[in-house]
Amino acid sequence: MKKLIAITAGILLSSSVLASTTTLHRNANIESANFATKAEAINAGFDIVDDLSALNKNELRKELPVFTTGFARNLSVNDTEVKTQEFALDRGEIQYRAIVKVNYSFDTQDND
Repeated sequence: MKKLIAITAGILLSSSVLASTTTLHRNANIESANFATKAEAINAGFDIVDDLSALNKNELRKELPVFTTGFARNLSVNDTEVKTQEFALDRGEIQYRAIVKVNYSFDTQDND
């Protein structure tokens, strides 16, 4: 039994040594609500950017998709871009929404 425990502990220690940190870069789109004018949509988009920049790393993890097998560390927003989308739900009623493209990165542990 002692040999089995020693072998198991050795395997666990050696597998943790093989783990390396990898930086992943991702993109996400965040949409605003609908607005009657393009200017309102642009302002809403920049409000989203301001809100993202005010969040700490833990709060960002809840707002941005972080899909990884390991734990995401050092999450940071690298770049943002605000665009507007024009659309109509009814004939003759044009509405606008902001689409904020967010480029972000995070570190994760890669187990080889």
